[in-house]
Amino acid sequence: MIGVDAGSGNRLALGVLPQYLMATTEQIHRVIAPEVRIEQTRWRLAKLRAEGAGRPDHPAQAGRTRVWFPTAYGVAASRRPGPTRA
Repeated sequence: MIGVDAGSGNRLALGVLPQYLMATTEQIHRVIAPEVRIEQTRWRLAKLRAEGAGRPDHPAQAGRTRVWFPTAYGVAASRRPGPTRA
């Protein structure tokens, strides 16, 4: 049932939303990847949205801050243990 692509950055993004219940794109970016361009964080959030793990409060609009919320599916996926490294 839980089939979210949980690559390292995606798992971080997925973990942030349930912890804070809601967060802006910029807040998530500062937590998971401040050293890269914000477009990468937007890409990760779009991927989580496509997988049903998170959703924005409104459609993208220029100059408008987007707030993201976890879905029930996203909360369940964030609680699932990730792969271990040898």
